[in-house]
Amino acid sequence: MRKFIFVATAILGTLAITPLSTSAQAQQSPQNQWCSKFKGHTNCRYSTEEQCRASRSGRGGTCFARQASQ
Repeated sequence: MRKFIFVATAILGTLAITPLSTSAQAQQSPQNQWCSKFKGHTNCRYSTEEQCRASRSGRGGTCFARQASQ
């Protein structure tokens, strides 16, 4: 029974970490040249200005070009 609990915990821990790694990689991708800012939060996950504007449409916020230093 302890072995089962350990294996289940290890699997759940791995699954919980995986989305965080994917988000970090997406934000650092050189393809993501556009960012949105809404209520103090910045997301740099857009390849084009149109994608950013579509994401913000009807919800407020702004879109801006990503700076090289980010």
